[in-house]
This record gives sequence, C-alpha cells and structure tokens, in this order.
Amino acid sequence: MSSFQSAQQIAQTREVSAAALINGQCDLRGYPFRHLGVVADSSLPMPRTTGILIAAEILGQWGWELVSVTKPFESVDKLVAFLRLRS
Repeated sequence: MSSFQSAQQIAQTREVSAAALINGQCDLRGYPFRHLGVVADSSLPMPRTTGILIAAEILGQWGWELVSVTKPFESVDKLVAFLRLRS
C-alpha cells in the first residue's frame, strides 16, 4: 500500500502514484500546477494500464483530462500518464 501524498509533496515532483489515487491516499487540493504525471508501477495489484486508466477516471471527476500515456524507456516496470487541468 502506498503512503499518503500531500499536494506539497506532489508539487515537488509533479507526479502522483496511481496507487495513492486509487487508495484515496493523496490530496491534490492546493496543487499549484495545471499539469500532472500519474505513475503506475509494478506495486499495483492490477495491470499498470488498468491502474493508469482508473486513476485518470478518478482525476476526471475533479476536472483533469488525460493528455497522453507513455512507458519511459529508462524503466521497464512503469507507465506514466500525463493529465491537464481543464480551464
């Protein structure tokens, strides 16, 4: 299980874990930026693609829209989604 992530912690890297979103262990209130990365790795108890899409659906309820999804070439076990806050 992931640890709680505050808006300030998320703002430092501009990334939040998909597991934290799915498990309700983050708070984006006060997040100061319009763009956000959601990282899914092998710690999820489901396929990474499923975790990324669930996280995007959760964020969609708060005005975020999915821009793209990529697999970083430096990591074989991560998937990253990029989201933008609708204006």
